[in-house]
Amino acid sequence: MDAGGWSCGMVVGLIHDIPTVKALIDGIMSEADDIIRHRLARFLDGSAAAERAKTLA
Repeated sequence: MDAGGWSCGMVVGLIHDIPTVKALIDGIMSEADDIIRHRLARFLDGSAAAERAKTLA
């Protein structure tokens, strides 16, 4: 914006970069992949279902 005023609050101080849409989506996908592979790994290999079946038996 070359001229005019913008209305913004104090949160503007928390913005340190403005990534491209591609960079933003790539970052979100990378974080999601990390969460799925590391924090939710037991759900991927079926061990969570096996543990639950043991507790229900």
